Amino acid sequence: MDKQHLLIFLPSGSANYALGQAYVSKLQAMLTQDYEVTCLHSLARSTLSALGDYDVIHVFTLWHRSVLHLLHKAYSLHIPVVITPLGDLQPWVYAQHQHSYEWLKWKRVITKASAVQVCGKLEEHSFQQLHLNDRTVLIKNPILTSLVTFESVAQATGKLYRKVIDSNVRFSITEEIYALLCGTIQLGVDDFMLRDHEQCRKLSQHWPQLTNEQWRKILIYATDEHVDDYLSQGLERLSISKPELNVHDIDKYPLPWKYAEGDLPSDTLIPHSILVRSKLSENIDKNEVGERKLVIEMINLHHETENGHVPLRHLVNVYTTLRFTSMDEDRVVDILKAMGLADFAQKIMKKLQKTLRLPDGYVINMKH
Repeated sequence: MDKQHLLIFLPSGSANYALGQAYVSKLQAMLTQDYEVTCLHSLARSTLSALGDYDVIHVFTLWHRSVLHLLHKAYSLHIPVVITPLGDLQPWVYAQHQHSYEWLKWKRVITKASAVQVCGKLEEHSFQQLHLNDRTVLIKNPILTSLVTFESVAQATGKLYRKVIDSNVRFSITEEIYALLCGTIQLGVDDFMLRDHEQCRKLSQHWPQLTNEQWRKILIYATDEHVDDYLSQGLERLSISKPELNVHDIDKYPLPWKYAEGDLPSDTLIPHSILVRSKLSENIDKNEVGERKLVIEMINLHHETENGHVPLRHLVNVYTTLRFTSMDEDRVVDILKAMGLADFAQKIMKKLQKTLRLPDGYVINMKH
């Protein structure tokens, strides 16, 4: 596995600096086998500007202004963050800061952390009572107890980093990798694209250049977005073998939202609105099979967008309907306008063109 870049930050002005220094220095030395580790005790402007180079950030202690700055910047870049409070969230410490003018900022950064590492059962219990973050893991501090060794702590911490990185791959997929993924998915659902020899050549050249870490992220992301079968079909058509990796065995936190399972419904409406059902019946004939299928998918996609998140699979479903279902474009435009979905449909068409390379001849032009 490729080495990941880790930033450990323990501010020298923090109340628990002395306690954390021995812990951090030993941990840093033991993690270098699997991670490129940078350990800092002060925050410079150059550090913030280069923050995007790190795959995971581990912050020790709280209530220090530099920690707040670092976490805000990390979250803006979608970098996974692990927080080890070192007792800074115990009730007697917490009470001193709860009424400070920056408390809401601290509350938000603690809540958004990818994981919070506590060092003892008492600290774990106290933190759970705050209900700030349920992604809590207990890894004891070997400085304070002889019940654990630094070797076991380093191993457990490394596993925690791996877990938070794997849980946040959706934020680390680059535009280039996303284009590669979507191009291959398109090939998986649309074998006519095999005739685009230049595109197939580019895809075939790009996949073998990926690192193991990039493959891992893509396979996790494809599984999360419910398009792993489409990706596998596309890779097979390119004669590309993917690594042996059982994504379902990977330990990661669940997505912060729940995707609908299966394909986007194309014959039944998800919204239970009587008004929507009535408008659909008024504006479409029973013999307009293809038009009805696409319009229902658009209604359902709009409902998902308004009420949560849309898996990539459902965009692919709309792509396949546009490509392989006969319909009258002018009628589709009229129906979508009558349903109040013209602007939404226009955005979806642009997205399908940009991500899945929907050919121009199959794009519904809502400006008719």
